[in-house]
Formats: sequence, C-alpha cells, structure tokens
Amino acid sequence: MAIRIPRNAKWVFYASETKSREDGTKYAGREQRSTTFREAREFLDDLGVPGNVSVWRASNNLTDAYATRAADGSWTSLNRLTGQWEPLA
Repeated sequence: MAIRIPRNAKWVFYASETKSREDGTKYAGREQRSTTFREAREFLDDLGVPGNVSVWRASNNLTDAYATRAADGSWTSLNRLTGQWEPLA
C-alpha cells in the first residue's frame, strides 16, 4: 500500500517492524510512513509483529518516540507529561 505524504505535512508517523537476530541484536524490518497514527498502527497490526511508531514534527524538525507494539499485540504509548510508557486502549 503506497501512502502519499503531502509536501507540507506537519506530522509524519514512521512505523517500523522490530526484528531480532539469533545473537539477540535487534534491527528494523519493514517500514512505512503515514500521515496518521491510525495508518501506522494498522500497518503493524496487519503484519502481526512487534514494532515502534515514531513521529516527525515539522515545527521542530525532530523525530520522537510515539508508541510501541509488543509481540502479543498490546500497545503502549509515551505520556509526554510524565515520561512514562502507558497502555494504549
């Protein structure tokens, strides 16, 4: 599925699959850029794999952690006020 990111997008979500080698090192597998978190979440849910979603913001040109999907399908998101990872409904 090809998703077009507008040139003037304010936010871009990056969903990346987390893979592990036999020696325990982790690396990124398949990736997708999305304009909404819903699309990024759907990408990882459809694959059925653990992964991370990060967000790039045009206002500060930085990429920050946003949410994580565990192997069991549960999601956690980063609470910016407390700095803690919390379950996502």
